[in-house]
Amino acid sequence: MFKDKKVLAGGAVLIAAAFWFYIKPNYMDAKPAPVITQEQIDESPHPTVILGREVTLEHKAGNAPEGLVLNLKAPASAPNYVKAIIALEFERPEDPWLGVEGDALTAKNIEFTHHLQHEMPKILDAVAMVFGSHTADEVSSVEGKEKLKEELIEAINEHLPHEKVETIYFEVFITQ
Repeated sequence: MFKDKKVLAGGAVLIAAAFWFYIKPNYMDAKPAPVITQEQIDESPHPTVILGREVTLEHKAGNAPEGLVLNLKAPASAPNYVKAIIALEFERPEDPWLGVEGDALTAKNIEFTHHLQHEMPKILDAVAMVFGSHTADEVSSVEGKEKLKEELIEAINEHLPHEKVETIYFEVFITQ
C-alpha cells in the first residue's frame, strides 16, 4: 500500500511538471503586447471630415445633388459660385487607428465628425470667408486651387483649439 502512494505521488509530480513546463507557458501566461513600428503608424489612416456630403455606413444609391455652394468674389450683377465637397484630413491622433479600414474607418470618421460638431459653424464660416475672397479665375487654375487649400488650412486651424487640419482634398469642385 505504501508503494502505491509513492507511485501516485511520483505520477502527480510528473503531471504537475509537464503542466508547468509545457502547457502553462503557452496558454496561461499573458501574451506580450504587439510591437508597433513607425511604418505602421505612418500608414495608419488620419481622421477625416467631409464638408458638403453626408457620411453614413449605408450606401446611398443615386446621384443626389450634394456639395457646399459658396459665393465667390464677383460683382453683384454677375455673381459667381463654387460647388465643392471638401475632405479635411486632420493630424493623426495620439492613438493611431492601426488596422482600421472599410466600415470601421467610416464609423471612426463619423465619430470624429460628431466630436467636432460644436466647431462646425466656425469651420464653415472660415471656408465661406476664404472662398468669398477669391474670384472664379483665381480658383480655376491648379496653382489657384493649391493656394486656396493652403489658405483654408490656415483659416480653419485658427478656429480649432485642439485638432489641426493637415491636408485638404477637393472631391468635387465646380465653378459657375
